[in-house]
Amino acid sequence: MCGQMKTLLDRLNPLYSTDYSFRDIYMIATAAENDESAFEKAYNGLQGWVDCFEKASLKGMVGGGGIDAANTAADHVDAMKKAYELGKKL
Repeated sequence: MCGQMKTLLDRLNPLYSTDYSFRDIYMIATAAENDESAFEKAYNGLQGWVDCFEKASLKGMVGGGGIDAANTAADHVDAMKKAYELGKKL
């Protein structure tokens, strides 16, 4: 899990004791590695956080592997299509 994601989850923890309104959680991630296992720890970390919020659930995840430089995600058509399809479900 990257530092930015960890910081986000840590900053959202105070919502646990509130009447939070978020329900559906989605994750879009990129990695230089092309293997699906590159996303497992980030996904599991997010799932662990979501499990703490009774009314929320992790609805979908898109992983774009092989994205190893800035501004190259658009070159990965399969990942972009998956992200687009996931977005249509929102």
